[in-house]
Amino acid sequence: MAATPFSLQGSLVFPPDDGQPNATRAFSQSGSFTQKSEQDLVLTGAGSMPVGFGTITTLKACVIEVDIASLAPVKLKFNGGTDTVEISPGGFWAYSNPVPVAPVTSIMVVYTMDARVQARLLG
Repeated sequence: MAATPFSLQGSLVFPPDDGQPNATRAFSQSGSFTQKSEQDLVLTGAGSMPVGFGTITTLKACVIEVDIASLAPVKLKFNGGTDTVEISPGGFWAYSNPVPVAPVTSIMVVYTMDARVQARLLG
């Protein structure tokens, strides 16, 4: 695949101090990818499942979403570590690092009840 541009954009809107109007904190990251992996993981019961990287060796951007109908939060583990990031049903985790020095090389989804997780990875 030829190098293809990507961007990850969003904003966080909140009042900077009590009683003040909302302020928007926008973010945007762009880069290019040559590999991608898209997965819809249907998880049953309890256990763990790796997110398939396919041919991706250096993760540059990723969005992982937990379906609102999932029965419980899931946890993500990175690079074989023990620390976790929790994502509740209806939530997501977004990552962008266009030139990683210490890249994410694996993601494990740990679940305790039925869940559906969608993963979009670019490398």
